[in-house]
Amino acid sequence: MNKDDQKLIQAYIQGDQRAFFAVSNWILAVVRNDYWSLKDHWEDILQDVRTKLYINLKHQYFRKQSCLKTYVCRVAKYTCIDYLRKQYRANPVNLDHVQLADPKDPYESLLLSERQHIIRRIFLGLTEQCRKTLSLVFFEKQHYKSIGETLGIAEGTVKSRVSRCLEKAIELRERFAD
Repeated sequence: MNKDDQKLIQAYIQGDQRAFFAVSNWILAVVRNDYWSLKDHWEDILQDVRTKLYINLKHQYFRKQSCLKTYVCRVAKYTCIDYLRKQYRANPVNLDHVQLADPKDPYESLLLSERQHIIRRIFLGLTEQCRKTLSLVFFEKQHYKSIGETLGIAEGTVKSRVSRCLEKAIELRERFAD
């Protein structure tokens, strides 16, 4: 970590407006990404990330192994993931009410079949570790802490793994969708 980061941390903790806006812009660059589809929650997420950062920086939880901007972006990213997980848990999918394509419409049936095929290819294209982790997150809807206990790893490691696995899945989707 460089001296500029240290100065920015001190200014942020002390409530300096310039530091506050610099850090907020880093957060917004992550949060306002269309990838998250969290437009309705931007302000809440922004405030949550600011609060987490203030606490972490004030109590010196930031280990200074990366630059401050990287740390801020990671906290913002994991906060977005937490919001997505909360939404997912709050709105469980009831498969009894899912409408499938009309079997009489061959075009719709073909599209559905193609999507299912792509999803299967993506899932099978992931490592066993990713498949297990994502299954625990999305199918079994476990919290990161319980996933960490199940897999024998730290909660932070679970978050990192989920992020990497999702990035790999997106990469595979782009490859298979063409």
